[in-house]
Amino acid sequence: MLSYLVPKNLNSNWNLGFIVGFVFVFQIMSGLMLTFYYIPGGMESFNSVIRVLTEVNMGWAVRYFHAQCVSFCFFFMFLHMLKGLWYSSKYLPWSWYSGMTIFVLSMAIAFLGYVLPNGQMSYWGATVITNLFYWIPDFVIVLLGGYSVSVPTLQRFYILHFILPFILLGVVVVHIYYLHRSSSTNPLSGVDSWYVSRFYPVIIFSDLKMLTMLFAALGVQLTYGIIPLFQGDVDNSIESNPLQTPLHIVPEWYLLTFYATLKLFPSKLAGLIAMAALLESLILIVESRAMSPIISCVHYHRIWTIISIPMIPALYILGCLGRLSLNDGLMFIGISAIFIILVSVTKLLDCARMRL
Repeated sequence: MLSYLVPKNLNSNWNLGFIVGFVFVFQIMSGLMLTFYYIPGGMESFNSVIRVLTEVNMGWAVRYFHAQCVSFCFFFMFLHMLKGLWYSSKYLPWSWYSGMTIFVLSMAIAFLGYVLPNGQMSYWGATVITNLFYWIPDFVIVLLGGYSVSVPTLQRFYILHFILPFILLGVVVVHIYYLHRSSSTNPLSGVDSWYVSRFYPVIIFSDLKMLTMLFAALGVQLTYGIIPLFQGDVDNSIESNPLQTPLHIVPEWYLLTFYATLKLFPSKLAGLIAMAALLESLILIVESRAMSPIISCVHYHRIWTIISIPMIPALYILGCLGRLSLNDGLMFIGISAIFIILVSVTKLLDCARMRL
């Protein structure tokens, strides 16, 4: 690792992957601490979280760190993905595929962990998501341990939430392997790629500088809660009640884009297919370079073009719609956003961009 050669012209965008990796390790460590006190079982699940907050020495810090650090993890993961799209990560297709696998697994792990406190929003969020699979009744029974979210559901989710992070660590190793096999990209793509330096000491100290800034941001967030979006929904501080549906069910912010896609369609199956299509379109972006016959001279060191840039605000709009109760006007805006994303991906897959 210390002798790993990297391009000299890297900027701070190349620190994002390092930050995501460390935040993920912090999540595993804090999660292992919480496993000593968490009890997966109905009312005991909620009460065990309360005991960690009120009775365990520094338990509040570990619990809030674990609950809010996941937002930092996804925040830097999204930035890392944007860097990969903007700075020619199509040179590393297998890194992109393994990275998207990490993204999907991370969302699954985060959702499972969100359900475990058995708060009001956790319960109904799990109910909404599991209802998507009622067209496969046998799968729902195996997943939930019954026909609704109950004690066996929490036990199954707890086991999966414990095991999947270690599987994800294996995918991270594969991700790093493919990155090191082909070396990193750089802001000028193939240009000046022969000007390299060792990972130590310049790059590693740049990563440590960003890590120090992350710890400072985490400390401020845990102490003052300056980013309300990272703190979760207040309804999750109430014990779950199957007989009382919340006025508006809202998941965590990093799931809002896909949740909005789900809400825009009247049929659950149609919403699930649209959500899967949106995710698949993001995965297939990396193939646009291999399918193209010519190299664009104007956008030589960028894989994005002007027509594909609106994809980012469209994804942001979908995320905002995920927090709202939809009416006809908002549904039109959401469907238009999905259309813009699909058009952008289609243009990136067009045969008039770049080639290998």
